Amino acid sequence: MGSLIAAVLAPALAALLLLTPLRKRPVWAALVPGGLFLYFLAQLAVETTQSVIIPWVPSLGVNLSFQLDGLALLFSLIISGIGTLVLLYSAGYFEDASEYARFSRYTLIFMTAMLGVVTSANLLLLFIFWEITSLTSYLLIGFNHDDEAARSGARRALIVTGGGGLALMAGFLLLGLIGGSFELAELLNQREAIQAHALYIPALLLIFVGAFTKSAQYPFHFWLPGAMAAPTPASTYLHSATMVKAGVFLLARLGGLLNDTPTWDGITLIVGLITFLYGGVIALRQTDLKAILAYSTVSWLGALVAVQSSNSEYAAVAFGVGVLAHALYKAALFLTAGSVDHGVGTRDIRQLGGLARVMPFTFAGALIAVVSMAGIPPLLGFLSKELLKAASVYDGQPDAFLIIFPIAAVLGSALTVTVALRFLWDTFVRSAPAEAHHHPHEVSPLMWIGALVLGTLTLGLPLALPLTLDPLLGRVVAVMRGAPAEIHLHLFEGITTPLIMSAISITLGFGLFLLRGRVIRLLTRLPSFDTVGVYQWLFYRALPDGAAWLTMRLQNGRLHFYLLVVLGSAISLTAALLLLGQVNLTNTETLGGLDPLAGVICVLLMAGAITGVIVPTRLGAIAILGIEGALLSLLFALFGAPDLAFTQLMIEVVTLVLFVLAFHFLPNAFNMQIPRRTRFFDITFAAASGVVVTLLILAAAANPIAESISGYYVENAYEVGHGHNVVNVILVDFRALDTQGEILVLIIAAIGVTALLRLRPSGQPRGLHLPPDPETSITLPVEADVNLEVEQP
Repeated sequence: MGSLIAAVLAPALAALLLLTPLRKRPVWAALVPGGLFLYFLAQLAVETTQSVIIPWVPSLGVNLSFQLDGLALLFSLIISGIGTLVLLYSAGYFEDASEYARFSRYTLIFMTAMLGVVTSANLLLLFIFWEITSLTSYLLIGFNHDDEAARSGARRALIVTGGGGLALMAGFLLLGLIGGSFELAELLNQREAIQAHALYIPALLLIFVGAFTKSAQYPFHFWLPGAMAAPTPASTYLHSATMVKAGVFLLARLGGLLNDTPTWDGITLIVGLITFLYGGVIALRQTDLKAILAYSTVSWLGALVAVQSSNSEYAAVAFGVGVLAHALYKAALFLTAGSVDHGVGTRDIRQLGGLARVMPFTFAGALIAVVSMAGIPPLLGFLSKELLKAASVYDGQPDAFLIIFPIAAVLGSALTVTVALRFLWDTFVRSAPAEAHHHPHEVSPLMWIGALVLGTLTLGLPLALPLTLDPLLGRVVAVMRGAPAEIHLHLFEGITTPLIMSAISITLGFGLFLLRGRVIRLLTRLPSFDTVGVYQWLFYRALPDGAAWLTMRLQNGRLHFYLLVVLGSAISLTAALLLLGQVNLTNTETLGGLDPLAGVICVLLMAGAITGVIVPTRLGAIAILGIEGALLSLLFALFGAPDLAFTQLMIEVVTLVLFVLAFHFLPNAFNMQIPRRTRFFDITFAAASGVVVTLLILAAAANPIAESISGYYVENAYEVGHGHNVVNVILVDFRALDTQGEILVLIIAAIGVTALLRLRPSGQPRGLHLPPDPETSITLPVEADVNLEVEQP
């Protein structure tokens, strides 16, 4: 079972160990994902689920848990297979070998992160890999860091997906709190209890935010088109096959635990259908090839979310086929867009045309991918669209959506047909515009072979369904539905409702394509309802302005104000927890052993503290502080700690002497006049702080969460630490690292004090003397009496 962990970590290890010596032959970098693809392909013959659990932090329920079930296997095949083709493509795309090596490192590390996401069986482990995908995608999107668009797109993607990751972490923590574990297998056994819990809705909403931001669902979709500033291989890998599907994968992974509730069904269907239709409409308005593909990706991701609103077998099969089909044809089209940009010098569809003759291999790959994307039989894209419509009309849908979902499925599929045909016709078939002055040429075989391979798969897989997809999809459905399933797909099952709906979609899509000029002009006049403006306002205006306003209010340079803010926050939060939690403040043992003498000393300490505040002279305040220290030493001695009492007394004496010496140079009395209102407020605040701290101590004493460790120290001080002084043994042995840290802090403070003491004024000039700035230099008037003495050489 260790082979599974090795497979997950292999790409990252290859990135660190293998790529540097292979710069002269960069194509070899594709051997690692190629080998992984063969490994995962061989797992199709293994019917049992591979799993491995390595305890990591057992006390917190964190384990290195991996599993390779049907769902993980489907995504692992996509991740490794398309990753292989992307690295081959990149070898021809990047002319500089060092750039290819850097890109390959980022891609291989990202590949490990994605494999970790799909194979993790522990929520916290899944979250760690989830965040690594966000970080590595930031590096890939901003690969061309000299380009402002690349930096902006990478920053936007990191903010949106990183923010969603924080929400996802909170949702996972709530799930772990509800179910008592972070292991997916154990949580699935608590399905009914989790869905009946009061925290189910908050956990579900937080997980939705994490999944929707990663999979670019409306209104979080705006980061994906901006990420098209990445190199085309990165866009192919991240934004068609892997990263953007992490969100829909997460929903499929957790569906068996969280679905079949009104909240799950309603949100997934509404958000998914809005994204499905919105992405298709906006894709028609674009003129950049990669932007067209990006918005069409947003559209289909919405369909993959919407189909999970149902827990039917149709929906599970539609999800599995939809993920695979989209990965194949969309990756091919992204590779095609990159080849066009590389061979022509532009991606603007308005300046393209007639490329089928000069780029025949690129055109062949694009043709198969476009036919599949449009849902034309017998390609895999047709099967995915057919299953989507079957899921929309057959069992499992809520009554309110029995009409909405089928209509949206037809309209969204029609828009996909129009977008696909426009991509193919305007780029390869129609005559080039007269104003275009390009000299296109076919790209290297490394760049067109990937699209042809993907096209061959999307054409060949549906022709051998019993041997290819049926066994894999059966395992996918079993995972999503939690029950064994046997799947037998057919390209043609007669004249059925889904087939009629597909025919309507294709016909409507062809009609919109023929009228695309008018349709596009109409769409450009309509509002886009894009949320990128909200993002720009929030992160570039509201957030900086709000931070500046808050800083001006809080950082006013007054120590008194800072203390009020800190103590006020502590008082408010602690009091709220004590009140809302209804914490018991006393029990039978809390006040049972109160010593009368200790009580008298505590009263004297409180009286001394009050007197030290109101005493009018500095010398009196110092004396009272010394008395306070002596009383505290007496309290330590009373509770059986004479060494601690002696140490405290010595420190108090030394401190008292230093204070007297230092304050000898200051006025004797406090001259600051404090208004009565401020003084009354401070007294009230101080009293509230004391009360809250006292209540907190009582609550901690009355509600112990574990046994005291003092007994362990007493019992093992001599046996383990070989010392009779328990305090010394604790400091030197049991808490040696803590003591060492304190010593280091003192050393650093001493070095800082020494450096400050050495900063004495000197008559000699220091630093580099530069000639005066003419804009800031002062010109003396002519009348000024200035004696200039010039030293003769």
